[in-house]
Amino acid sequence: MQMIWLSEQFVRWLNWIAPFVRRSRVEDISTEELRALLEQDDESFVLVDVRSQSERDVSQIPGAISMDEFWLQRDDLQNRTVIASCTVGGRSLLFAQRCLQNGIQARNYRPGILGWCEAGGELVNPHGQPTRRVHTHNKLLRAPDGYESVP
Repeated sequence: MQMIWLSEQFVRWLNWIAPFVRRSRVEDISTEELRALLEQDDESFVLVDVRSQSERDVSQIPGAISMDEFWLQRDDLQNRTVIASCTVGGRSLLFAQRCLQNGIQARNYRPGILGWCEAGGELVNPHGQPTRRVHTHNKLLRAPDGYESVP
C-alpha cells in the first residue's frame, strides 16, 4: 500500500500546484460521498472512468461510463457534475481539469478504483457482473486484500 500512498501524495501535489502551471484546482470527492450518490441513484452527476479500455475490461465501479462515452453524450450530460475516476487519481485529475476548462463542473475521485477497493466497494465486469478483479495500471501497485490484481 506504500506505492498507493505515494501516488496519492503526488496527485495531491499536482492539484496544489495547478494554478502555478495555468491549470484549475479540482475539488476531490470522498469514497463516502461517492457511495452515497451511487446508492441514491442521484442524477446530478456522472461518474467517468478515464482508465484505458483494457483496464475497464477487467472491472469498473458500477455506473461508470468511459471518457469516450462521456464526450459522445456531452450535450445530454452538460448539466451534471463530472466525477472523474482512474486508478489512484492522477489521470482523473487531468480529465477533471480539462472538463473545468471546457465549462463543465467536475470533481476528482482521488482515491480511484484502488481506494474504492480499499473501502470494500463493489466492482463489475463489462457485462455488469460482480468481480473481485482490478487492473492496477502497473506492476508497482497492488489491489487491496480480497481483490485480485491484474497488472
